[in-house]
Amino acid sequence: MCFTASRVGRSVVVAMIFGAVRIAGAQGTSTLLIGDVVSREAGTPLGHSMVTVLGAERQTFTSDGGVFAFSSLAPGRYRIRAVHIGYTPVEINVDVPAGAAPPRLRIELTHISVQLATVRVVAAGRCTTPGRPNPDVEPDFAAIVAQLRLNAEQYQLLSDSFPFRYRVEQTYYSMRGDSSRVNPTIETADYRSDAHGWQYKMGDMIERRSDGHTMMHLPTLRDFAGYEFLNNHCFRYAGLESTRDGDLIRIDFQADVQIRTPDVDGSVYLDAKTYAIRRAELQLTKVPAGLPQVTAVHVTTIFGEVSTAIDIIREVHGITSLRHRGWGATVATTEDQHIYGFEWLGSNPARPTAQP
Repeated sequence: MCFTASRVGRSVVVAMIFGAVRIAGAQGTSTLLIGDVVSREAGTPLGHSMVTVLGAERQTFTSDGGVFAFSSLAPGRYRIRAVHIGYTPVEINVDVPAGAAPPRLRIELTHISVQLATVRVVAAGRCTTPGRPNPDVEPDFAAIVAQLRLNAEQYQLLSDSFPFRYRVEQTYYSMRGDSSRVNPTIETADYRSDAHGWQYKMGDMIERRSDGHTMMHLPTLRDFAGYEFLNNHCFRYAGLESTRDGDLIRIDFQADVQIRTPDVDGSVYLDAKTYAIRRAELQLTKVPAGLPQVTAVHVTTIFGEVSTAIDIIREVHGITSLRHRGWGATVATTEDQHIYGFEWLGSNPARPTAQP
């Protein structure tokens, strides 16, 4: 997400920024590895689970029926990791013999069992000991934060291994002191998910461009999977929130107080039943001195399913608060983004093919 200082009147220019995961196949004899990912408790297929050949960094989703396949695996031993949001990840070893297909795998995942009633709601405070919660001290909350990271990992895999394109309608407004919005401007832009762009680095929200403009960035969901983000923020359980779509688990995070440059605080909301991400609220911790007219930047991101258990960004709402300059003056600028025109560039992750 980014903000161009030269266009304060158009608020936060929020871009869907994605990096890349290198997908490479093992070299050698063409061998097909097939497997099923199922629920240990019910034995039912877990469609759209993420399966990775570790080391080779080959990844795919299971089909609607919970089936995955990797082709062109050279003989040898591989370690396979399977994850599904709402379940505990599993890693297993598999031997691929020379001149023969390996036996079909069956990977069973256990549904996580978190006793939310026992998770302590912690009051907000200063972040002096950043990092993920200790599973030995806070096992249930640590499991919830791990599910946040799984959401981010799935988003990375989806955007890079199953790229898609989409169109964004961006509507800009100026907001007056009476909360009325005036001077609307509408633009559209085309994006693709596997485009390279800015990634989170501690306290590195500000980019000075060669044209003299200042760009402010805010992390996207994929950044939540990175240790750079996780190790520089404190996380706390903020309780359950009831919405018309059901109960949501709220996770608050704060930047380390030792970060002296602009960073980000915020909240993430997970579905209390499935642990899928539903909403994120982010705000800049410090406004650069070079932007004296700006007092705050806040962005809300709404997620929705593009297919069962596969979520993408649906809406983004940004507001930039400005210093009050008298009655009738602009006190804030807003930007609303709505995603439409979604289209897979290759295969559909709900019906993946074996990767070459």
